[in-house]
Amino acid sequence: MRSLFHGALGIMLLGAAPAALAQGTPPAPLTRFVSEFEGAANRRDVKAVLALYAPEFRHRDGYDRQSLGTYLEQLWTRFPNLTSRTEVLSWQPQGNGWSVETRTTLQGTETLQDRPFTLKATLRSRQYLEQGRILRQETLAEESQLSAGRQPPAVTVQLPPTVRVGQPFAFDVILQEPLRGEQALGSAQVEPVKPAQYFRPTPLNLEVLPSGGLFKVGKAPALPQDQWLSALVVRGEGMILVSRRLVVRP
Repeated sequence: MRSLFHGALGIMLLGAAPAALAQGTPPAPLTRFVSEFEGAANRRDVKAVLALYAPEFRHRDGYDRQSLGTYLEQLWTRFPNLTSRTEVLSWQPQGNGWSVETRTTLQGTETLQDRPFTLKATLRSRQYLEQGRILRQETLAEESQLSAGRQPPAVTVQLPPTVRVGQPFAFDVILQEPLRGEQALGSAQVEPVKPAQYFRPTPLNLEVLPSGGLFKVGKAPALPQDQWLSALVVRGEGMILVSRRLVVRP
């Protein structure tokens, strides 16, 4: 099971760069670019967003400019009131353009069977801008939660942000409130990041959580392909779906 919105939101980012990049007030060209990008995204204007991407745009996950437009339309159909805010964290000149770091936060709701679901997400990526357009991009971190009900369960997620190929890792989703005899159900899923799977739900088999959380141990693949780790927890009159990107390095 994936984070219901991965991919398209990861596309809507301005990049994360090494810690040595400049910090402070961004140069005017970057400030204007971010303002234009953010405005187009919040208007849900696909054409205006795509105009800020170069025709030869490529993302490390494997999608291009055309698939970007498709994902954004699907995303905004699901979350018609989605809002985003982008903060430039650091930058540096690179070749004829810029390498930029940003942090983007998103919020929105969708309604399924007359039930509202609230989305909150934080995203980071690395990108290269040339001639005022995004040429290359790499998502470095994603985390999100989709909640519903009068009292969604509060959870703490523990997952390393980055692992090496073949390295073991732990994925723990812990209920913050003790069960006190109440029953909670949950399920966790690990999937490779593949653009073809965006917005395609995966079946889940819920199990009783006697220990107050989900505790899974996994192993990174032999090739450097990022993974999506998601967990669904249902308790009382609420549910929460949390998702994280695990970046897999060579």
